This record gives sequence, structure tokens and C-alpha cells, in this order.
Amino acid sequence: MNVKKPINALNITQFLSAFADSAIIIIIAFMMKESLGTNDDHNPYIFLVETFFLFAYVLFAPFVGTFADRNAKSRVLFTGNTVKVIGILLLIIGFSPALSYGVIGLGAAIYGPAKYGILKELTTGNKELLDANGKLEGFTILAIILGTVVGGILASHSFFGKILCLGIYCLSVLLAIRIPVNEGNKNLHYKKEALQFFQDVKFSFQNPRLNFTLVGSGAFWMISVVIKNALFLWIPLHLGIKSGFPLSLIIGMTAIGIVIGSLLAKKYTSVEKFYRANLYGLIVAGLAIIFPLLYGHNLFAQIVVCLVLLALGVFAGLFIIPLNATLQEEGSGTLGVGKTIAVQNFVDNLTMLFGTYSVYLLNSRYGFSVTTSLVLFACIYLLFILYLSYKSKKWSQSSLGVNSGVSK
Repeated sequence: MNVKKPINALNITQFLSAFADSAIIIIIAFMMKESLGTNDDHNPYIFLVETFFLFAYVLFAPFVGTFADRNAKSRVLFTGNTVKVIGILLLIIGFSPALSYGVIGLGAAIYGPAKYGILKELTTGNKELLDANGKLEGFTILAIILGTVVGGILASHSFFGKILCLGIYCLSVLLAIRIPVNEGNKNLHYKKEALQFFQDVKFSFQNPRLNFTLVGSGAFWMISVVIKNALFLWIPLHLGIKSGFPLSLIIGMTAIGIVIGSLLAKKYTSVEKFYRANLYGLIVAGLAIIFPLLYGHNLFAQIVVCLVLLALGVFAGLFIIPLNATLQEEGSGTLGVGKTIAVQNFVDNLTMLFGTYSVYLLNSRYGFSVTTSLVLFACIYLLFILYLSYKSKKWSQSSLGVNSGVSK
């Protein structure tokens, strides 16, 4: 791949950054478990670490969108990855793992609005934007799969794992320099824009297109984080698989499916008819309700579960990609892409925090089984999609009205 091309440089930068993010959380969770001297497989440490990461997104959301719109987005990518390097260095020299990962979360929060916002600058037309979104999402999910597996392999060699992640973040910093510099809007002021942030959130939910995409995106990431975390407990119970690589492979099937769905999105979805994404969302909801009810300690059951999770991922990719592209296109003409994506990150991470903490409470405090928790959150996701289905009818009727007017 020729990294001289800006889109390729961005994709590789994102891959490396997301890979290290995914690997280091597994390593940190293992470190915390070892330091507290417990072998309880139902430990809350991975939830605690991930909460710090997500909280950084929510806390700094009023500022990072303005930072992305005020500065050249390639420099924002550079800054975000540099903060991640600082987080890893804090971890290496002995700072609290959860707090160190919180600093990495701050870097990710800075990085987020720019990585999608810059796509609008590097592409021409909605089709090219949709294609670029699909590829970027595909690189991200692939990085999450590989990072999770490598993190699991290196969990018992945490120092080497931390050094490896440090090197990957540094390489990502250097690659960000290869992306073109397009100056931002220097007229934006942080204090004023931070105070304006919650007005931006209000505006976004009042704007029909942004409302649709934010609700869909928030619901998607809520169910994604619930499934990702719960599968670590569900697979050993329902499929009898407890060893590292097979467990990681099954967990990765959904992510592999999202990669496929992301690549298919250009052919089967469009920004102009983004509201049809709810049809794919309904299929995702159905599969998310069905798969926790499957079980069997045999090869046939394991293959069936893999295929269901793969299909779930494919339709999830077809669902989220047009929403992301629509949000960027609408945001560029209203709030600005960086600020719009900051609102999206705020909403997405709030829903992920809700999902992560709720599953932990349901399992540890109220004694819900992991299967019950999965089905419950799949039903909550379904309610969001039914809301989008209601909204999509209005878009369809509006589209038909326009078409009939033209034909007359």
C-alpha cells in the first residue's frame, strides 16, 4: 500500500492507533487482576479500565470538536496520538493503569473528530465519502480484532506488550505527518464553543437527519460494547470454549462481519437514502436476540454461533456506515464536521458507558445471567431501531412526495 496517498496514510494511522488501543486494554486488565491477586473470572477490572477510557471521551467532548475544527486535522491526529504515547509512558513508569488508560482515552477523544472529519477534505462527492468511511471503519474493526488477540497473547508478558504498544503509537504519530495540512477555522474560541457544546447537542437532536444518525449510532455502539464484553463470559458457558485463541476467534467473528459489511456498504447503501439503514438494524436486533439462546458443547453448535455472529457483524456494518457518512455530510453544512462528530462521540460514549456499567451491575449485584443481560440489551437496541423505523417512514413519504412532484 502506498502511504504517500493521504487516504492510505489515514487508514494505516487509524489501524495502528486502534490496534494499540485494543491490545493495551487487555494487558492493563490482566495487570490489575494480577496486582489484586484474584483469579475470579467474573472480575470487574476490565469494566473499570474501559470506564476510564470512555469517561475521557464524555468529559472532553465539549472541547475536542472545536480543537478539530480550529486546527489542521492532520495536526489534530498527530496531537491525539502523542497524548496516547504519554499515556503509555505513564503506564510504563508505574502510574495507575486505569488512570493511564484514561490519558489514552483523552488522546482517542482528541483523535476521533479529526479522523472522520478529514475524510470530507480528502474525498469528493457522497459516494467517495461513503467508500472512504467503509474502508476506515474496516481498518478500525480489523485493528480491534488483531489488537484484542495480540493483547491476550501478551497479557502474561505485560512489559513487552507495553513497549510494543508504545512503538505502534509512535509509528502512528509519524504517519500522521504524511497527511495533508488544511488549515482550520481560527475564529473559533474554546470557552465560547465549550459553552455552546450542549446547545450543539440540542441542535443535533432537533435536526431530523442528525437525530436519526445519532440515535442509530448510539444504539449501535451500546449493543456492540455489551456483546464484546459479555462474550468473554458467554462463550465458556454456552460453547464450552475456555482457551485463548478459539475464544478470541469466536469473539472476532462479529468484528470480521462488520469489516465485510463496511466494504459492502458502498454497493448496498447510500447517503441519499440513509433512512433505510434501519432495515439492517432490525436484522441486527433479531440476530442479537437469537444468538444468546444458542448453546452446545460441540463443533456444530460452535460453527452455527460463528455464522450467526458473522451475519450480525455484516448487517451491523451495513447499518452504521451510511449513518456515519450522513452525519459527516450534514455536519459539514451545519455545525462543522469536527463539532458534529464530537457530539456523536459524546452520545456514543454515553450509551457505551450505560451499557458497560449496566451489564456489570446486572451480573455482579443483581445476579442476572449473562444470557439474560444480552437478550435484555438486544431488546433495548430493538426499541431504538423501532424508533428509527417510525422516523424512516416520514423520510420515505417525503421522498415519494418529491418524486411524484417531479413526475407531474
